[in-house]
Amino acid sequence: MNLEERNSREIEEFFKSKGVKVVGFASLENIRNVPKEYPNSILIGIPIEKEALKTIYTNDQSLYVESMKEVAQKLNDIILEGEDYIKNTMNYNALAISRERVAGELKDLASKIPHKTTGTRSGLGWIGRCALLISPEYGAALRLSTLLTDMPIKVGTPIDDSLCEDCTDCQDACPVDAINEVKWNSRREREEYFDAEKCFEFIKKEMKRTNGKSLCAKCGLACPYTKEYLGIETDRNLIKEI
Repeated sequence: MNLEERNSREIEEFFKSKGVKVVGFASLENIRNVPKEYPNSILIGIPIEKEALKTIYTNDQSLYVESMKEVAQKLNDIILEGEDYIKNTMNYNALAISRERVAGELKDLASKIPHKTTGTRSGLGWIGRCALLISPEYGAALRLSTLLTDMPIKVGTPIDDSLCEDCTDCQDACPVDAINEVKWNSRREREEYFDAEKCFEFIKKEMKRTNGKSLCAKCGLACPYTKEYLGIETDRNLIKEI
């Protein structure tokens, strides 16, 4: 086992001991605006709890909203622990893209290197029409966090094209037509296949209307890969009955 493989195994075991379900390793070579001192990335993911996801098509999504918050906080804590472990135990440089830093000094960096990018670069998934990372195992149910490092690691094979084929389930589920028929690839800008402003405006209205108990997320739950994770039949009409 070479150095890259040993490092990857050690840090993956560390993260999984903390409750992380997926770990991806990527080279950020040729990605614009990546700091030269951090040529690699480590992505971690935890799926949203199944019963919480199933409330998306109900009048009260508070369980889903709280689950999202809990997983986000857990990921934030773990990615910071990972930074400390790499720096103090493995003796490499590391920078966690934590929530606090994204709100402050790393705001620009986070927008240039979103978690979805490190996800596709690591080969953990691709970007669906809904602009969410689609994992073969969890669909759009994963919440993600990223750490940058100079540690030599065994990187995954990037996914540069959508594997959604002709599926339009997320597009059909969107209540405000924010998703179009254009499929993602690594050369496209998000605006070509997804209207983020239209989506965000609808979510803000839903949050206000329901006093913070609803987000939407219908596109993510409509994905056949998400429904497979939930154990739901992929008939697009069946999901309305949850």
